[in-house]
Amino acid sequence: MKTVSVREFYQNASLVDGLTEGRQLVVTSKGQPKFIVTKSVRPRMTAALAEQRAVGESKRAAFDGTAFLKTLKK
Repeated sequence: MKTVSVREFYQNASLVDGLTEGRQLVVTSKGQPKFIVTKSVRPRMTAALAEQRAVGESKRAAFDGTAFLKTLKK
């Protein structure tokens, strides 16, 4: 766990980019911890996850984007 001041945190955003997954960065102000930044694993978008998050009717026919673009080229 690394500790930095608020000023250093706002002036150097690469501190968060340099964190490895699961590591924490404690941000302090006047020696007291104010908040903790944790870098987590970014979820990957899969077809199953996209279907779960989709809004609207699921019984509609699937949209074929490639076929649509081919019709525009004609």
